[in-house]
Amino acid sequence: MPESTDHRKFSRSTTECNMVFTHPSTGAKGTAISLNLSAAGILFKTHEKLTQGCSLEISVQSVNPNTPPLNAIVEINRVTPIEDNLYEIAATIEGIKGV
Repeated sequence: MPESTDHRKFSRSTTECNMVFTHPSTGAKGTAISLNLSAAGILFKTHEKLTQGCSLEISVQSVNPNTPPLNAIVEINRVTPIEDNLYEIAATIEGIKGV
């Protein structure tokens, strides 16, 4: 059996949900689609080119209307171009915000 090279502390859940983000320093807003989520991080795609190391306030909207949104502060770890004007963003969840 092949050994896994995934050394993450938390498993990922696929979460294709709409999300919005805000740059805390400027108040600029953007939209994205979350791809997966764990207890420690999130992967999403957006048309906005973001900067590694910057912080964002995010709100991930659940597809289930009875589930409240995930509101959090994240720090961007990786920005990968995946198509023309589309980027895959990996971020660490630094804190959860109240509703």
